[in-house]
Amino acid sequence: NAWSYDGIQYCVARGLMSGTDTHTFLPGGVTTRAQLVQVLYHLAGDPDMTGVTTPFTDTPADWYQAAIAWAYETGVVDGTSPTTFSPGRPVTREQAAVLLMRYAARLPGFAGSDAPADLSAFADGGSVSGWARAGMADAVALGLFGGTQDSSGQVWLRPGAGTTRAETAALLQRMCTKVLGIG
Repeated sequence: NAWSYDGIQYCVARGLMSGTDTHTFLPGGVTTRAQLVQVLYHLAGDPDMTGVTTPFTDTPADWYQAAIAWAYETGVVDGTSPTTFSPGRPVTREQAAVLLMRYAARLPGFAGSDAPADLSAFADGGSVSGWARAGMADAVALGLFGGTQDSSGQVWLRPGAGTTRAETAALLQRMCTKVLGIG
């Protein structure tokens, strides 16, 4: 859709996301936890993380190590356990909402939404995990997330579904333009 295409162009032009190789973006591919954290790290300006460590035993020296250290140190991300991050695991829509809201919360002047969304308006709103409810409600209220309407007219949030690279790009474009005021 147009939001996804615009989001991809927006993120690539600003250096927030890149292709999977020189000529391919792979819009329908899954976004991993490491990839989303890397994008937020880019948005934060790639701060120097020399000497910063995490308790995660599954994040070897790799392209995402500094990003995970930054996200952990700033409270943007938690592990999937006290000692694991699961960098290659797909990021779900509810996880993405929480990470985006935690990122925004660390910015000066961000107060969240005035009125968090009523998740019961979605057919599956009750299936949003307890730990993600506030983040998802804020992300919906701020216009980052919307539902998907099925043929019967019901609108679904799909909180446990994996987030595609195109959806991630669209979320980031909305975050930048609607929440952060970055055109």
